[in-house]
Amino acid sequence: MKKQSFMKSWSLLMKSLPKGIVAFVIAVTGICVSLPLIILWIGLPLLAATLAACRRMMVQEELVVDHWIRGNHQQPEHTGDPAPLRMDGPRSLFTLLSQGKTYRGLIYSVAQLPIGILGFTLAIVLPATAFGILLSPLAYLVSDRLFSFDLFASDTTSLFFLYDLSSFERSWIAAGIGLVLTLLLPLIFRKLGQLYAAWVHTVSST
Repeated sequence: MKKQSFMKSWSLLMKSLPKGIVAFVIAVTGICVSLPLIILWIGLPLLAATLAACRRMMVQEELVVDHWIRGNHQQPEHTGDPAPLRMDGPRSLFTLLSQGKTYRGLIYSVAQLPIGILGFTLAIVLPATAFGILLSPLAYLVSDRLFSFDLFASDTTSLFFLYDLSSFERSWIAAGIGLVLTLLLPLIFRKLGQLYAAWVHTVSST
């Protein structure tokens, strides 16, 4: 497996939330609308289209993570998954309902939203935290010169080995920690990307 770049790993997590929102809305709305309308028969094609759409979104996301794992630069092509997006008769719905991949697609569509929220949050919070700590000396200077506020003043929360250091020196120690975190970001995001890929592969092939 090739080493994925920081940006590709970060982008994979960032895009997981909008995909999760779309999948969740389609799945929940489609099921809630189609099931009550089954008695009028119009619910059957709506249900078939919902199940097929959920399945295709899952298969397409599996292609996306496969390209990410291989480190491909090209966009994944649309899958040739045979699940229809329209209903040609009751037999089409029965075919969908008899395939395990249909139910896995529904599980993916519902669970992708919380997983996407988690991935998106980590993609925002981790770099912001690392870069924020890295810029501690600058933050100290701005707060001290412009607002006369000492961000790193000595108090009971200071670590004992930092007690004798000045606030400016503490800010540089914090910057060192931020530098380490920043250098670890590519590794962290590759691992998070691998966890996300494992989730997609698990739900699509179980």
